[in-house]
Order: sequence, then structure tokens, then C-alpha cells
Amino acid sequence: MRFGVDFFIFSLFRRFEAFLIYETSGGKRNSALLFFAMMIPGSLKFLPVFLLVSRLLPVEIRSGEMRKLLSLPFSRTELFIYSFLFGFSLLFSATSIGWALFDSSGSPEFTKYFVFYAFYFGVTLINSLKIGHVMFLPMLLLLFDLVSPFIAPGIFAVSSQFSPVYQQNRPLALAVSVAVLLISYAMFVFGRREKW
Repeated sequence: MRFGVDFFIFSLFRRFEAFLIYETSGGKRNSALLFFAMMIPGSLKFLPVFLLVSRLLPVEIRSGEMRKLLSLPFSRTELFIYSFLFGFSLLFSATSIGWALFDSSGSPEFTKYFVFYAFYFGVTLINSLKIGHVMFLPMLLLLFDLVSPFIAPGIFAVSSQFSPVYQQNRPLALAVSVAVLLISYAMFVFGRREKW
């Protein structure tokens, strides 16, 4: 029984390794620049994280590469999980290194960036599946989130509680982000009407 569990875990790691090779080979040269940009501590990190999210699984759908990716021996669930883990591992590594180099006085805010990353991973994936090539909805949500304290203080008082940027109520923001992520997972795995 132990051998079967070890083989299953080994197989999962090998499949994730194959996905990493696919993700890091060819045409994704700007990932290094994003990695260095994500090392910056503070709120400026949100912009490179948003750019990273838009370059993962959603870009495969928008560019028409999804058919090629689905021809590889990965299930849709594996593609979703591996893409999410790949992006978050980049974010986690960059945040850790940036914290050690630039801001080791406090503690790294992994939960804060995870909430933002999970929310926009889900939103950009939903946008790519249902709206198409234009990243209008995710950019509009991010812009509204950033300017709402200045143009709509009444709305901001409510939205800041679950906002992926402000996160006044961190557990609620985390719950909303996970809910959006699960909806995007269900749409990606079970909604098979896409035209790729």
C-alpha cells in the first residue's frame, strides 16, 4: 500500500515538472522581469502580480494555444492546479527573496498576496472563457478597486471589507477570492463549450 502512495505522489511531481518545463520553455521571456518586479515590497507588488496572472492559463486560452496544451497528457483539473501553483510559487519565491533583501524588519504578507492572486486568477480565467480576448473586466475591476476610495467613499466602505486590494476584513476577502477561484475552476473543467 505504501508503495502505491509513493508512486502516486512521485507521478504527481513528475507531471508538475513536465508542466513547468512547458511553461518555462519558449516565448515567455518576460517572466524573469515579472519575478524581479514582484520582489518589490509594498502595494506596488499588486501590478506585477496582476500581469503574472494574465500571463498564465488565461493567456493560453486567449492566444489559441489551449488546443495544444490539452493535447498533452494533462487533465483539465491538472492544468488548472498546475497553472495556479506555478504562478503562486513564483509569487511566493519573489516575495520571500524581496522580503529578505529589502524589508526583513517585518514579516512577509503571503496571505495578502495570495488573496489578490487567487481572486484575479479566477476573474481573468472567467473573462478568458466567457468574454474572450479583451482583458476589460479584470482591468476594470482592478481600476475600480484602486480608485473607489476617492470617487465613491460610500461604496468603498462596503467593498473594502472583501476587496482583494484593501482587505479590511481578511477572512472575508479570502473567502470571496476562494469562491471566485472555485467558480473559475468549475467553468474551466466542466464548461466544455469553448471554441479553442
